[in-house]
Amino acid sequence: MKNLLVFVLAFSFIGFAKAQNQESKPFQYKNSVQLEAFGHGLYYSLNYERILFNKDRFKTAAQIGVAYYPESTGVITWWAPVVINEMYSMGNHHIELGAGVVITNETYETNEVVEGENVNARYYFYTARLGYRYQKPDSRFLMRLAFTPFFEDFGRYGFHPSGGLAVGYSF
Repeated sequence: MKNLLVFVLAFSFIGFAKAQNQESKPFQYKNSVQLEAFGHGLYYSLNYERILFNKDRFKTAAQIGVAYYPESTGVITWWAPVVINEMYSMGNHHIELGAGVVITNETYETNEVVEGENVNARYYFYTARLGYRYQKPDSRFLMRLAFTPFFEDFGRYGFHPSGGLAVGYSF
């Protein structure tokens, strides 16, 4: 995961070095739908994003997503990332910093209360984003590459490095 973080940082700085003289503009389209591989949804997530603050250099976005895994996969069933991202823009290139929470819901069978009854357990992971985004101000296409670690806070503490690649459509 350390290599992924180094790659994201290097990719971001190379893009920004090339974009130093490009004029930044607000995004023309404020909504987007994105499919992210890995990242905040563990293996995948489908996300909706809304640009809340849309200026030339700085932009703020709220994002909510969902991922579902059947019980047979052995992964927590539902993942719902909720993240606020701040972007610093230089032309078509943007550095993203974000923080949020991933709400998960796991359904499992237990013998403790009533035999054979399904129980729902909800867990929360704190998460962050350090990434690069390519999006032209007037384009509908966007691409994101980010380091998206998870932090546990239920019963035991833990740090879980992760990263994601997303493609999206703005409208």
